[in-house]
Amino acid sequence: MLAIVAASTSVSGAGAATTGPSVAPVAPSLAPPSGPSIAATAAPLFPPSGRTLRVPTQFATVDLAIAASAPGDVILLAPGTYPGAFVPPDRPDITIRGEDRNTVVFDGEDTRLTGIRVAADGVTIENLSAHDFAANGFSWDGADGFAGRYLTVWNVGQDGIAARDSTDGLIEDSYVSAAAGAGVSIQGCQACATTVRRVTATLSAIGFSATNAGGSLAVEDSRFLLDGVGMLVSSFEVGLQPPPQRDATLQRNQVVGSGTVVTPRTSPWAGYHGVGIGIAGGQSNVVQANDISGSARYGIAVFTAVDRTTSWFPARNRVSGNRVFDSGLADLALAGGSGQQNCFQDNDAATALPDGIADGCAGFGTSDPKVEADLAQAPHDLLATMPEAPDYADMDPPGPQPTMAIEIPAPSPSPTPLRSVPSGSAVPAVPAPSQVPVAASGEPVLLAASVLIVALFSVVILLVAFRVVPRRP
Repeated sequence: MLAIVAASTSVSGAGAATTGPSVAPVAPSLAPPSGPSIAATAAPLFPPSGRTLRVPTQFATVDLAIAASAPGDVILLAPGTYPGAFVPPDRPDITIRGEDRNTVVFDGEDTRLTGIRVAADGVTIENLSAHDFAANGFSWDGADGFAGRYLTVWNVGQDGIAARDSTDGLIEDSYVSAAAGAGVSIQGCQACATTVRRVTATLSAIGFSATNAGGSLAVEDSRFLLDGVGMLVSSFEVGLQPPPQRDATLQRNQVVGSGTVVTPRTSPWAGYHGVGIGIAGGQSNVVQANDISGSARYGIAVFTAVDRTTSWFPARNRVSGNRVFDSGLADLALAGGSGQQNCFQDNDAATALPDGIADGCAGFGTSDPKVEADLAQAPHDLLATMPEAPDYADMDPPGPQPTMAIEIPAPSPSPTPLRSVPSGSAVPAVPAPSQVPVAASGEPVLLAASVLIVALFSVVILLVAFRVVPRRP
C-alpha cells in the first residue's frame, strides 16, 4: 500500500467529523449564508413499508434478493464480503441496507466494475462499504428518486458515489477516499433536485464534481480534504444533459489542501489540480460561506471551459461570504474571456487575479493572463503536464466510519426463501375470525351423557315391563 503523509496544513471549517487524513478541523466563524438554502429540496427518504429479505440466510446472493423484491422491501445484508449487485429498472422503491457499515463490504478485487449499480427509480443504498472496483463504488443511472447514506468507498477507478441523468436525490453522511475520478459525482441533470450533505471526500482526483448538472442542486456542510481539485462544477459535452452547467449552490463546505498531494486520477478534468473550488464554464451558480485553505494554486477560480469544439463562458456566478487563505497563486481568480456578472462580494481573501475583482461584478471578457494560461485550456492539454499518478489500488484504506443506527428485526422462524405469487394467480384469502368454525370443546361429554341417559331409560322400561306383565304358573 502507498502511504500518503499530508503536509502540515492549517484547517478551519465545517463538516461532519469522520476518520481520514490527520487534519484536525477547527470550528469556523462563518456568517450564515445570505442566499436561499436548498436543503429543503432533499430527496424523499423512501421509508420501507414491505418485507425484510435477508442475505445470505434467506437468499444466497444480493442479486437473488433483488429479483424477489417488491416496492417497499428492505434487503438486509449480514456482515460479510460481497462481489457486487445490479438493480434493474423493474425493481423500484427498494432499500439495500447493511447491518454494519464497516463489516458489510463489497469487494471488486480490481476486476469488477461497480459495487452496486442502480437503474431503477426510488432505490436507497445505506450502511455499506465498497472498495477496489474498476469503475464506481455505488451508482445510479437514469433514476427518478435515489438516496445514499452512511456509505464508505475507497480505492476505485472512477467515482466513489455517482448519479448520472438522475433526479430527486440525496447523498449524505458518507466517506470516499482515493477515487481516481470524483469522490461524489453528479452528471447530466437539469433540474437535479438533489442535495449532497455531510460527506467527506479525500485523496481523490476531484472531491465533488458536477458536469452539466444543476437546478436545485446543493452541496453543503461537507469536507473535501487533500483532493486534486476540491469542488468543480463544469460545462462539457458528455452525451447526457447538454451544456452549459447552471444553477448549483455550494455552501458551508470545508476545502483543504487541494493539489498538495498527488492522487490517483482517471478523470479528464483532473488537470485543474490545485483549485479549491472551480467553476469551469458554469452559469448562475452560488458559492457562499465556504472555508477554503491551502490550495496549491487557486482558492476559488472562475474560468472558461474549453470543450472539443466549443468554449463555454462562465456568467452570472455569485461568490460571496467565503473565507479563502493560504492559496499558492491567488485566493480568488477569474479568467478566460469570462461572461458578464461574475460577482465576488464580502469574501475574506488576501489576494485576487486580476486585481479589482475582490468586491464587485466583472464585465464580459475580464481575465487574468496567468489564470487563463493555467486553467482556460483543453483538459487533455492540462493533463499532459501533470506528474505520474499512483494507482488507486495502491492507496491506503480509511479507518472505520460511524455506522447507521438501525433496528434489526428478529430472524424469520424459517430461512425458506420468499416466493412471489405468479401473475394472474389467485391469492388465498385468510378467513376472518368470525368465518372460522369454532369447535365446541364440550361436545364429546354431551354425547357420552346422551348415550348413558338412553341406556338408563331402556333399563327402566324393561324393569317396569317385568313387574307389570303377570307370571305364568
